[in-house]
Amino acid sequence: MKKSKTIKIIKRVGLRYALAYRIRKKKKRIAKKIKVTHWYKILKMFILVNKAKCNLSFFFLRKYNILIECKASLDLIAKEYDNIKLWLTSQSFLEKYANHPYPPLLNPKKLDYTKIPAEVAWDLNLPLPPYYQFVFFGSHATGNRGLESFLRRCGGLNYCVQPPLLNGESWAKESYFCYFKQIMRNYHYTMPPPPLYFGYLSVREYMFNDKYKDKLYALIPKTNALCLVRDPIGMLKSYTSYHGRPSFTQVFELALSPSEIFEELIRYIDWHFDGKHLIWEYTKYPTLRTSAFRLNQYDATFHDTDLRKALINIADEDIICIDMSEIVGKRAFETMNTLAKAFSFPAPKPSDKEKFGIKAGLYEGVLPIKFAYKNIHIYLLDNVYCSDCRFYIELGQFVEHKNAFEHYQDITQFLFNQDNFYERIIVCIEKKDFEILKENKKVCDEIKAYLLTFIPRLEEQRKIEETKRFTEKDILEYLKSHKDLCLEAKAVFEKHLTFLASVRPDIIESWKYYQEFLAMCEEIS
Repeated sequence: MKKSKTIKIIKRVGLRYALAYRIRKKKKRIAKKIKVTHWYKILKMFILVNKAKCNLSFFFLRKYNILIECKASLDLIAKEYDNIKLWLTSQSFLEKYANHPYPPLLNPKKLDYTKIPAEVAWDLNLPLPPYYQFVFFGSHATGNRGLESFLRRCGGLNYCVQPPLLNGESWAKESYFCYFKQIMRNYHYTMPPPPLYFGYLSVREYMFNDKYKDKLYALIPKTNALCLVRDPIGMLKSYTSYHGRPSFTQVFELALSPSEIFEELIRYIDWHFDGKHLIWEYTKYPTLRTSAFRLNQYDATFHDTDLRKALINIADEDIICIDMSEIVGKRAFETMNTLAKAFSFPAPKPSDKEKFGIKAGLYEGVLPIKFAYKNIHIYLLDNVYCSDCRFYIELGQFVEHKNAFEHYQDITQFLFNQDNFYERIIVCIEKKDFEILKENKKVCDEIKAYLLTFIPRLEEQRKIEETKRFTEKDILEYLKSHKDLCLEAKAVFEKHLTFLASVRPDIIESWKYYQEFLAMCEEIS
């Protein structure tokens, strides 16, 4: 067992020095916590403003809810002082931002976003760069993967957030930086006339306990929006059946047997309450008891009403709500044509019609897989994550479009003289590695031999995992046998659906399993 540093110090130089080490360590932790508090940041801003050659006073800046965290922001304020004064007294500002909780210190319509760092934009309450077509908001487990794959086929670039950081920093603030940088990194793809692609902002996390959540959502400017919804019983079914990956960055040696790889890959996360404590463990099968946790996973799902309220710049009349059933099977192609007209993006190609009828999450949890062999990386990928020249290997919550455009290529035809396996599975490689691979016949043959054994085994495993999925009936039966959980679910669903009920009650009325659930709740009550 590995000994702690404190024990090592005691043995080496004695208790006195070990205590001194522990005190120093504790002080560092306290100092770190202080540095992320709101009042510490206000004090830091007060000192920065008074030290800087900035004509705007600390109290003037606080009046507009400005919280400066970097010196570069003060430098820009000093440089743009005259423009700021003109803007804040202009009729345009008074009409649009007089009652806004986070008014911008500069006129957004006159900004050159290419010259403003994301951190400075955040400090000055500048709205996100408006270089995207629409906002796509809602909950997870509503068919997002499918809609994303269809939008990708129409030329869509999804701008989404990274998972929350573990260093105590604000997830909302980091998400603003993430959105801002993605929008600007892909500016050259989406803005040249005519644009080759279009961007859209995915807002599906509701950061309810983040101190900067209101600011993040307030800095998403007025635009059209799309909300994808689903029968909540179906959502709960998908969440309880969800096959989570321990990591999307796992690398498997080509020497491993398929069984060894699937032993690592096939893991369901069993979240459950042990008394008052939430615990989790990996299992080989999904469990229904995890539904209690999923009902309360408020940052990810069942939060549509509160998320909609938070998007204060978007009007109800600018939001289109669609049910997941409209993007499933034969209805998907027509729905995408309708959305293309509504949001002004390229309509799907008639030649791609069949591709809009497929199930996007067929290989969820088992693909992609990254192999390493003789300093070369080989990727098995579901081809729904490939469009035109883009190969989306990085399938975590966040994707980097530049990598998808530039780094990878499909070598299925090169290795096997066929386009894919089982109509979906392709083999990809980094372009720099392909230059090495194509010159080495022995390595090519070894990779081919391994994959010809592995891919059929992967297809077999996919079918096994499919049999483990729950149905809506399973969810209803479980809720029926757990009365308290059933009533809790009813309250969660009603709050979640308040917004949808106000604009599209017909969608709620069409949900078979939710209506059965409501009838069941009546019986229980």
